[in-house]
Amino acid sequence: EHLQGKKHRRFRILRAERRAQEQRSLFVSGFPRGTSGEELTDYFKSYGDVAAVVMDKEKGAYAIVELRDAASRERALAEPRHSLAGHRLRVRPR
Repeated sequence: EHLQGKKHRRFRILRAERRAQEQRSLFVSGFPRGTSGEELTDYFKSYGDVAAVVMDKEKGAYAIVELRDAASRERALAEPRHSLAGHRLRVRPR
């Protein structure tokens, strides 16, 4: 009965959405302090449409860049070196 309930179904849908987001997202670090989300968006849009950029609010040390599709993420991961404003970026799967 529990598995058919609204709460459980909503939880399953939310979990599936999060998994799909993970398949489209990148973990990015190594950018200079003060880098804005717009700068990261401009850099990663060369690989595909950027859905969202979520930055670490405390230290500004990392960001999660979500692209619109998994193919864009794979193109970004296939690139051996990334750099922004003279700093080498570390780009990994989320």
